[in-house]
Amino acid sequence: MTEHEINAYIMIRRKLAVSRADVARCLGISRPTASLVCESLLAKNLIQECGKGKSTGGTTPTLLRAASSQFNIIGIDFGYSNKMTAVLLDGAGNITDEKEAIFLPDDIDSIYQCAQILVQQLAGNKKIDGIALALSAIIDERSREVLKSVNTLFCNKNFLPSLKKIFPYPLFISNRSRSAAISEAFGGAADKVNDFALISLGKSVGGAFWCNGGLFSGTTSSAGEIRNLRISDGTRLEDLLSKENIERISRERFVNGCAEALNLITDIMDFKLLVLSGRFADFGVDFAPLLQAKLCNNNVTVKQSRFGRFSAARGSAFQMAEFLIKNNNSN
Repeated sequence: MTEHEINAYIMIRRKLAVSRADVARCLGISRPTASLVCESLLAKNLIQECGKGKSTGGTTPTLLRAASSQFNIIGIDFGYSNKMTAVLLDGAGNITDEKEAIFLPDDIDSIYQCAQILVQQLAGNKKIDGIALALSAIIDERSREVLKSVNTLFCNKNFLPSLKKIFPYPLFISNRSRSAAISEAFGGAADKVNDFALISLGKSVGGAFWCNGGLFSGTTSSAGEIRNLRISDGTRLEDLLSKENIERISRERFVNGCAEALNLITDIMDFKLLVLSGRFADFGVDFAPLLQAKLCNNNVTVKQSRFGRFSAARGSAFQMAEFLIKNNNSN
């Protein structure tokens, strides 16, 4: 595939371009060239035509979308203390199946077996193109290597090689908070929003900042590490959001503590949307409005993620499809 074809496919899949004219505008190329690029993608069955759009005075545009049949990728979120969440994602970014499974946190064999069971359940008799893993870890954006993690398991040199022995598929790893942000940016609670922050809660807590239509990674791929942020009484954000602490303190005190911590973030990052992902879904539908009411900045909207506990798994699988396209490992 040419560079134009790769970029056009990614834009169409992300629904940033929905017509040939959009492709031309986004890529900065002529309309005839954009038409040739789209015809090539249609011939490769990567995209498909899906009806007519609204005319703006000229020819009525033909709409385009990613073909759902191109990929079957399994995304697994390893970020919870004793539970894995997994999804089967098609080429258009749709979740076609989702599963959860419990594992024993201190038993490495239990973790591998849990992942294996999820893959078997989701795969069935389908052709699987890859497995994407969302980890609570700092991941080098270029090498895709684990640089640091609160979970020592992920830093173990045998962790990924052992998984590769279990699964006869390409593997892709990503940071779970950033994966959740990608998931919510394309088809989720932050769809078509240029600037937002996402806070993801699992075993630990992490953040991701979406700036000017893309992830902000920082110099060492560690932007968004907010777990050591402290509120006025000295409590770390990670400790405030721990299961043990939530069970111990009142809901009002918990909401107030969260609001205080997030006010610190909103004071630094000028955004209008805050998305709560992962285990935040367990706090009920009223949690986001309660938190929003406590924030000092009245311009900030707080939303629960669309994909809840499955957001990071979907985001990791979503990224892997584009990774395969870029690296010519697709069909």
